[in-house]
Amino acid sequence: MSEFQVNSADLIGLLKEAGILVAVGGVASTADFTGYTTDSRKLADGELFLAYRGVQFDAHALLPKLLSETSRCGFILDDPQVWEAVKTKAPWACLVTDTREAWAWLASYRYGHPQRQLKLIGVTGTNGKTSTVWFVRQILRAMGQACLTLGTLGIYLGDSFYPASHTTPDPDDTFRYLAAAVRAGIRYAAMEVSSHALVQKRMRPLRFDAVAFTSFSRDHLDFHASMEEYFAAKWQLISAYRKPGAKAFLATNLRAHVAGLELPADVLWYGADAEAVTADVQAEILGMRLDATQMSLQMGAQRWTGSLAFAGDFAVENFAAAWAMVKALSGHSLEPERWSELAPVPGRFEPVVEAFAHGFAVIVDYAHTPDALEKTLIKLKAMTQGKLWAVFGCGGDRDKGKRPLMGALAERYADVLVLTSDNPRTEDPQAILADIQAGLKHPERAYIQVDRREAMALALAQASAGDAVLIAGKGHEDYQIIGTVKHDFDDHKVAASLLLQRKTR
Repeated sequence: MSEFQVNSADLIGLLKEAGILVAVGGVASTADFTGYTTDSRKLADGELFLAYRGVQFDAHALLPKLLSETSRCGFILDDPQVWEAVKTKAPWACLVTDTREAWAWLASYRYGHPQRQLKLIGVTGTNGKTSTVWFVRQILRAMGQACLTLGTLGIYLGDSFYPASHTTPDPDDTFRYLAAAVRAGIRYAAMEVSSHALVQKRMRPLRFDAVAFTSFSRDHLDFHASMEEYFAAKWQLISAYRKPGAKAFLATNLRAHVAGLELPADVLWYGADAEAVTADVQAEILGMRLDATQMSLQMGAQRWTGSLAFAGDFAVENFAAAWAMVKALSGHSLEPERWSELAPVPGRFEPVVEAFAHGFAVIVDYAHTPDALEKTLIKLKAMTQGKLWAVFGCGGDRDKGKRPLMGALAERYADVLVLTSDNPRTEDPQAILADIQAGLKHPERAYIQVDRREAMALALAQASAGDAVLIAGKGHEDYQIIGTVKHDFDDHKVAASLLLQRKTR
């Protein structure tokens, strides 16, 4: 990290300003550092090592070994017991309240605090984050404004794209891209804010100019101890990460979840459900096909009516949130005649057009939670004259409790189930499928095919005119994780290929 140069006195000042410095120790009174890392394998002499407790490993356990191997390194840690041994042996060290938060402040410092020169939009929610951020980018582009977006789909820096491994990147990636946006003359940045990132304080230096909370339902209970803890994590975006006076847009589907909370004065409600009649931003679907949605938006006495060039009911809510946040920050709104220019969200209720030649529909969707799967199935069933097929699985090494719930929901709404692998990771795929089957009333009626391509081939070979085939769970992902290896696998491309093969038979 040759770009990073910091003196221990400046570092102390930074951590004091952040309010996380507890104590300073070490043999040397002052030191200069040329880099920092959280990976002990990459630590070079003269750099800082940030030790934190991860989900699977506590890096504090490495400190005795690292102390014996280095002579000019500094150490930042947050374990008071380990601190007692480190403070008298390290060349330089400091104890902080949270090392992950220290990492975020270091990254912000390293890249010149770029967030201070941008209009920041943050979006959280169990479902809807990706679509909302995507629509923010699309709306701003249509208005002639470049935008940086960070999220599940990857990093979009103006017209450039970079892959991402996390919904909310680690601090170095976040601030590096924010700084790149500033250099490129970009004024707006929108990002998905995961509950993991909030708990881990990866974005602590950020303060947003507008935020949205899109939905809340079961997910990530392999990480959070309870639904209450999960909600509290997400609520931090509203309660702790906004600039003074910044608007917070809450979906009307959250009313029951926030009952009893003291809401900030600058909260605005948006929605398209039955409760939206009392919302500040009201969306209404006037008509919908697989290739178009006619809709209206209303704020106060003003009403706009236009058409999106794709299907989607809850996508309409996400569009409304994006439209409202852009309007709040820029003072301008995208006119209805331009709405049809917006591209659909990759892997979100995305049709595979090759299916239309066979007289049926194939939809690829990221639905990987019970709530998302139910909503997608309900929507697609209402648009289907024939049978509704559901091809899906559940990810391995993740929340096992949702598997029977998703099985039960799929059985309730779909006519034919094809259970298959999602990203099994290090779990036995058959065991995952058994967990899903546990939620079925008639497990003997479901097709079971571990191989995802073969499962898709089974459904696409048997689907008839008027049917609809939902391929759920992976959406935009272009890989499948089996064991610890990522294999190339894109649901949309695989489905298109299978349909072309069927066409030539």
